[in-house]
Amino acid sequence: MRLGDKVAIVTGGGGGLGEGISLCFAREGADVVVSDAKLELAEKVAAEVKEQGRKSLAIQADVRSEVQVEQLVSRTIAEFGGVDILVCSHGVSGVTHREHDPDEPITLEAISEEDWDLTLDVNLKGVFLCNKAIAPHFKQKNAGKIINVSSVGGRKGSPQLFAYSISKAGVITLSQAVAQQLAPYSVNVNTICPGIIYTPMWEEGARLLAKMDPRLKQLEMEPKDALDLVVQMTIPFKRYQTAEDIGNAAVFLASDEAKEITGQAINVCGGMHFA
Repeated sequence: MRLGDKVAIVTGGGGGLGEGISLCFAREGADVVVSDAKLELAEKVAAEVKEQGRKSLAIQADVRSEVQVEQLVSRTIAEFGGVDILVCSHGVSGVTHREHDPDEPITLEAISEEDWDLTLDVNLKGVFLCNKAIAPHFKQKNAGKIINVSSVGGRKGSPQLFAYSISKAGVITLSQAVAQQLAPYSVNVNTICPGIIYTPMWEEGARLLAKMDPRLKQLEMEPKDALDLVVQMTIPFKRYQTAEDIGNAAVFLASDEAKEITGQAINVCGGMHFA
């Protein structure tokens, strides 16, 4: 029970990594506010948290909206009396709207302005707004934990996930800057960089890899088979990571065991990337 009676907000908590983090937090004794752009998804995970004997609340919020993010924080404080942990695990892949053939490589010219704006707004601006909204509360209580979820894709520019990798690199840098600003108030700010986890986002990523990666395109493989091969080729442990793996890392960073860790980006990727 490393997070006993703590209150956590988890954005993007309605599925994938956010769901895994929410359930790991509940297992360790935290009450969890599950936020998602889709209320029904947040409600499902909130119910799972309650099944573990913890309090939970589902809140619909678009992290691109400063008003909605501020309402998320203020409602949590009103309902639970405060917040101890913020996890920003929301994100989009950035390959929804293509200006050219969807089976062609994502060149600089093929990326739509709409996709660029959506990806940066959700993945980077959304993290900024959430960190900004929680900062006054953490400063006042002189304590707090912020965990922003980036990606190993943010460690290096990706031609297949162009806007995504750029947005995730921004999350790492943003977290370092916020960590420095909030250190005088005993607030820890860190980043988790997951590897390959077969969430709904990676289903689209697998399709792109199968059609665009020069090593895979000529093999004409099914998307999941192509991603399985990428895992074998690029991850030393030769296995996928899981949402629980990320949740366990988040539990550690949110606990007192990590009180001297701030401004760090921790890879949870089976050795896919060495910091």
